[in-house]
Amino acid sequence: MRHLNTTGRSAGPRGLRIVARVCALVALVCLASACSGPLQQANLNIREPFHSPGFRGVKATEAIGLLTATNNDNGLEYRKLLGDFVEESMKRQRPGVRIVPYWQTLNVINREGLTSEYAVMLKDYASTGILEKKTLTKLGASVGVKYFVQPRIIDFSQRASIRFQPFGFTIFVTHESQIKIYIEMWDAVSGEIVWIGVAEGNMATEHFMAKPIPFEQAAKTVIEDLTKKMPLGGQ
Repeated sequence: MRHLNTTGRSAGPRGLRIVARVCALVALVCLASACSGPLQQANLNIREPFHSPGFRGVKATEAIGLLTATNNDNGLEYRKLLGDFVEESMKRQRPGVRIVPYWQTLNVINREGLTSEYAVMLKDYASTGILEKKTLTKLGASVGVKYFVQPRIIDFSQRASIRFQPFGFTIFVTHESQIKIYIEMWDAVSGEIVWIGVAEGNMATEHFMAKPIPFEQAAKTVIEDLTKKMPLGGQ
């Protein structure tokens, strides 16, 4: 029985040899990939654009509350995850500091009837970059914290590019995820920003049948390094 190519004509010895080589190459690549695992690279850039000269860190007797994470175009799900990741990382870095999760802050806001004021404060923040002092101070007293942390997703994007395509067969695909996280720490009493940190990450994975790097992995990677620089529990 003669082998047929995709056009319906007989493949011939040369065509069979090419197919055999491609099959052997694919098998070799699959074996190498299975043994070595996915190749991952991460380029991180952590910066502190601002640190108030008079601020030496959160004292052991003081507490920090998290506010709802904000973003540009990313969905609500990313914002909720970001708040959780920042809280978890802060607790790992400074387990002795009392940290109030953002959902607990929301409970206090709703219980104390501060929902409208909180919504206005966040709306104004989106256009001015300022958390209005009167509402911030009132919120700090209600939650029982001296400082608030405001996380923000500046960017999260993904793209894919073909890296190895012998004879028209796509074998290696590089997936890249880019993320930029911005965190501010505010003094709820004075209404001042005391610290700002920015984390940027470009992560890539290259492997046979590689999958995109999810938001969870990208966010946790940059947040972990960023919270190491936060002035938590210094005194």
